[in-house]
Amino acid sequence: MNIQHQHNNEQGEFFVLDDNGNKIAELTYFFVDNQTINANHTYVSEVLRGQGMADKLYQALVAFIREKDLNLIPSCSYIARKWERETK
Repeated sequence: MNIQHQHNNEQGEFFVLDDNGNKIAELTYFFVDNQTINANHTYVSEVLRGQGMADKLYQALVAFIREKDLNLIPSCSYIARKWERETK
């Protein structure tokens, strides 16, 4: 599965499309300021559940945060749990 990323100065998302171009997994965020993003939503369709897709989306987010030297506010409960484990 190919994780795609699109964003602008206000918000962004990591996502996976099916063969028909429908989003079947996504992780969304918005910019709080120039150096901080709030990751607010993660969704994985039933087709992909149990395959580690949410973690793959999360890892793409973490790579983006590190590459851009951003701060993260994890308001999505899934992301908050993962982030807390990694930053302790």
